[in-house]
Amino acid sequence: MSGAGEQADILSVGNVVRERWRVIKKIGGGGFGEIYEVLDQLSQCNVALKVESAQQPKQVLKMEVAVLKRLQGKDHVCRFVGCGRNDRFNYVVMELQGRNLADLRRTMTHGTFSVSTTLRLGRQILEAIESIHSVGFLHRDIKPSNFAMGRLETTCRTCYMLDFGLARQFTNSCQEVRPPRPVAGFRGTVRYASINAHKNKEMGRHDDLWSLFYMLVEFMVGQLPWRKVKDKEQVGNLKETYDHRLMLKHLPAEFSVFLDHISNLDYFTKPDYQLLMSVFENSMKSYNVVENDPYDWERPDSEDSLTVAALVYRSHMANASAIPGDMQRENTEDVLQGERLSEADNCPPIPPQHAQGADVWEEMERSRDRNRNHVQPQIRKVLGRAHYGLILFLSQVASEEERSKEGNQSPNSGSIQGSPRRVRSETLLIDRVAPLLRRIRHSQSMGLDKRLTPEPKPTIERFLEA
Repeated sequence: MSGAGEQADILSVGNVVRERWRVIKKIGGGGFGEIYEVLDQLSQCNVALKVESAQQPKQVLKMEVAVLKRLQGKDHVCRFVGCGRNDRFNYVVMELQGRNLADLRRTMTHGTFSVSTTLRLGRQILEAIESIHSVGFLHRDIKPSNFAMGRLETTCRTCYMLDFGLARQFTNSCQEVRPPRPVAGFRGTVRYASINAHKNKEMGRHDDLWSLFYMLVEFMVGQLPWRKVKDKEQVGNLKETYDHRLMLKHLPAEFSVFLDHISNLDYFTKPDYQLLMSVFENSMKSYNVVENDPYDWERPDSEDSLTVAALVYRSHMANASAIPGDMQRENTEDVLQGERLSEADNCPPIPPQHAQGADVWEEMERSRDRNRNHVQPQIRKVLGRAHYGLILFLSQVASEEERSKEGNQSPNSGSIQGSPRRVRSETLLIDRVAPLLRRIRHSQSMGLDKRLTPEPKPTIERFLEA
């Protein structure tokens, strides 16, 4: 039941849309509308259904459908399933994906990805950005929560671009770049927005690449210099005065080429995507990165391996931003006069090459659950009852600290866009104990208090070192 002041959900569990899609559960929502995981009763596959109220002043799903349909067949894009409208709501149905990169980074011990994972993700994201630019659109909201890994065994190592609600067509019918508007208004998410976005300038292809650069730095360091700043104008001033070359010391040396190139681009200039791709490829060679290496969350012996089922079915769609007032998506009607939400656009079910199969995130969690009862007695045996009791106590303290931090955490700097509800994991006991156990085994000569001291998280001073 909705609380006081809250609007009722558009759909409920068990509802069937167009006699085809049966609602399983709600997996996200915001100012734009709501996202549901649904069962396609024709293909027997779970898919994502995104809805917006038909009474909503700004209809944004038209843009979502237009871009998604233009991108079909390209890598890193969800498969379009169908769309339509009735007197209550508009909807679009697409392939369901797994966990987004923002959630995955938060599961890491220090909130960072390794060089190997960062480079391979970055290369896929660059490919996705080039794809949307190639069909004449800008994304304008490049951020970790708008990229998700596939949820099936055949797709779980592919990164998918999500949420085209802020997209804008930058070419005309002749495929020429449209003239920029004198004032365009802010679009995007404050933390990752380019300086041009903060200045309310017309955004171009290079602005999507600036957001990618900020993402890569955050992947490697765990935060950006303006992470704690709430005010959009202050963040813009920080970005304008900050020496971005200071960020390069946290990235492979080859990324000086990346920064130099995007710094010299303007609205009309087409980025050299091949040059930028070579930055990732050369960095991978320098660091001996192999494409088939496990990602950080896939390593079974890692402290950062996936531990929690709480986020397994949290679809990427839960992260679309709500844009109030004059920050609404402004260009749906002026660019997409011929677009419509038609039942005729519903795709017939495409028989999968194999059975849909289990969700890989769910299977990983089940595997850890099976091993939990076997591992805990081993911990008691190695540590003894006294040390095991101490670790239980420390685990409880860590849990309390995490809850306290979550309760006191400052709002996302991008809250002016209506930041998504943050879904926190409930870490299992064994996942808290395992890192401590490894430290004890490798530090026999050190005192117990020192052995159990966690490493500090990266701080803003890391950016300011000479």
